[in-house]
Amino acid sequence: MTPTDQCYTEAVPTTLPRHAITETPRVAAMLDDAEAVWPGVSRADLLRRLLEAGHAHVTDKRTADRRRRLTVIAQVSGSMPDVWPADAAQGLKDEWPA
Repeated sequence: MTPTDQCYTEAVPTTLPRHAITETPRVAAMLDDAEAVWPGVSRADLLRRLLEAGHAHVTDKRTADRRRRLTVIAQVSGSMPDVWPADAAQGLKDEWPA
């Protein structure tokens, strides 16, 4: 491994990528709010916890969105029988060579 293959800070070697986040006033306010929930935690740890909480929220939202889509599909499935002829699927398959 060459020095360019890893990130390195004095006494904290790692091969993992690092991300710099500037503590803008908005970021500072978010960290202050997080500190009210997790008192006594370093700002770096607060940031990690906020990332974990944000990830959990996004994951939950994606799961809920998927469930809603599947529910709607199940609700409308078979509700328009006259839109396509009964043999439409077979007709499409017959158009393609085997």
